[in-house]
Amino acid sequence: MIVGIDVGNTAIKMAIDSEETVRVLRVANPDTIANVSKVLAEYAQRHGHLDVRVASVNRTAAGELIEAAQQLAGDKAQFRRITRVDLPIEVATDHPDRVGIDRLVGAVGAAAGYSLPLVVVDAGTTVTVDLVDDGGTYCGGAIIPGLEMQTSALAAGTDALPRIDWQSACSETNGTTGKNTIAAIRLGILSGVVGGIERLVRLYGTPKRVVVTGGDAECVAATLERSTSRDFDVHLHPHLVCRTLATLKQ
Repeated sequence: MIVGIDVGNTAIKMAIDSEETVRVLRVANPDTIANVSKVLAEYAQRHGHLDVRVASVNRTAAGELIEAAQQLAGDKAQFRRITRVDLPIEVATDHPDRVGIDRLVGAVGAAAGYSLPLVVVDAGTTVTVDLVDDGGTYCGGAIIPGLEMQTSALAAGTDALPRIDWQSACSETNGTTGKNTIAAIRLGILSGVVGGIERLVRLYGTPKRVVVTGGDAECVAATLERSTSRDFDVHLHPHLVCRTLATLKQ
């Protein structure tokens, strides 16, 4: 059995090749490492062997998870940290080995599932907007502070502006103007992120497909869909990274 685990700064996502459900757990929850480790140990006991592929931009959390799960699962689970050399993609950046592994895995998954060229938007702690050209080469991209990061910065840098919960608030951001402070923050930040994505797509030569993944994917994709100025198709794929890890042919 193959398990793909995407360890981010905000969440840990786990996909199992034979299951449709993806488990998403918050890194900040002190029980997350123990809970994921127990799940992996149970699967290892049930199936006899696990091939666990880990892609991480959070080295501390990934190390703790692998150590805890290995202790419970023993030799029935093989853990492998995925790096650039494990991925079937050319990387045309100044420093290929420094590109976030989640960005490269997402590019591999998007290129396998959609026509090229395309843009991959990963809307998580940060929002990365990356180009995969018509030859399947990862060409780099841009990094924007994520929705939660921007609202946290506003709250920390001002006396009166509150923090908001994007997980429950995105559907309420439909008006042309914000009629209260929270609505104005939502509208301003989301418009800035989505407007930035649209500008970057044009800068990249206007590929006709944009694949959106990450914790805030539904919010960002829905807002992109409502944009009257976009000239590309929007494809929502919330768990692209861990799903790609679970289906890599290796």
